[in-house]
Amino acid sequence: MSLRTYRAGTMKEALAQVRRDLGGSAVILGTREVRRRRLFGLGSRELIEVTASSDASASVAVPESTASPSGALQAQFGEQLSRLHAMVEDLSKHGRIDHLLPDLPSELVPTYSQLLEAELPEVLARRLVRYVADRLEPEQVHRPEMVRDALCDAVESCVPIAPPIAAVSGTRRVVALVGPTGVGKTTTVAKLAANFKLAHGFRPGLVTVDTYRIAAVEQLRTYAEIISLPLAVANAPGEMRRAIDELGDVDLVLIDTAGRSPRDEVKIRELADFLAAAQPDEVHLVLSATASERSLRAAVERFALVQADRLILTKLDEADGLGGVLSVLGQADRPVSYLTTGQAVPDDIEPANRTRLARLILGHEAVT
Repeated sequence: MSLRTYRAGTMKEALAQVRRDLGGSAVILGTREVRRRRLFGLGSRELIEVTASSDASASVAVPESTASPSGALQAQFGEQLSRLHAMVEDLSKHGRIDHLLPDLPSELVPTYSQLLEAELPEVLARRLVRYVADRLEPEQVHRPEMVRDALCDAVESCVPIAPPIAAVSGTRRVVALVGPTGVGKTTTVAKLAANFKLAHGFRPGLVTVDTYRIAAVEQLRTYAEIISLPLAVANAPGEMRRAIDELGDVDLVLIDTAGRSPRDEVKIRELADFLAAAQPDEVHLVLSATASERSLRAAVERFALVQADRLILTKLDEADGLGGVLSVLGQADRPVSYLTTGQAVPDDIEPANRTRLARLILGHEAVT
């Protein structure tokens, strides 16, 4: 039997190394927390050490004896040895991470592993599993469907939801979309406009301030011509009110803004000036589900300058996992209004639903 040992900063990283080298059928034989001394002895670093094998029949190695055991010994210890092998096999299936969750029922250890696979941070995964353990009776943790439902409830409690945009015929409502570059703001504006006109019979109009990208203006103009919508351009904050008034008697004004790097505070403040002139009723921060947790947190923090009060999650169909999204939602203090699940206009957009988003995050439901 070939054994290999891996060390990483987190359990998720260690398991990723195992899968990369040994494949998805690898058996986890043991895990432990270790400390590694830093260079020149300056402190230490905590690591997770995982011992794994590519052999699915791997078990505890026992030194071979030069003599065969007698029939009497086999009869005496056979049952105990069988139970020992069964225990080893069970520990292998559970990934031997139960010692990291000593206060949880062993039946919930696979649930913890699944959350790590879904890209949830370890701290959040532990909290969710603890939530499930606290709400289920001891006999209920043996029922996968009850564990699944309790876990979904736990995730739902972390997902704030906003109602969709409430357009009213004869009353002009102004809504702006802001966010980093490349998150799909222009396409999302087109989807919203098409749905409000074609599906709900409202009269939307479009304003773009994304004059930094000529292609963005032309893209929105093309959408406006196809859907027969008025479009106005504002090149400076002082032109914003004129642009909105140019649209005439519309029920909904959708403002498409230029993408801004969360690191560019000057450009974000400039965007805030545009919005101050527009006086929008709602400001939706558009975030890509493909972005890293760190990037999502930075965007939420930096775009607070423009007073975004809702979130739109885009590109759910392109994301490998949504665990990082859940972590950010739990701390962003802003509800999610819409989800986008593809490039098709006007189809691939839907009002956010708490249960659906929770199931998507957990991998219990497909995007399409």
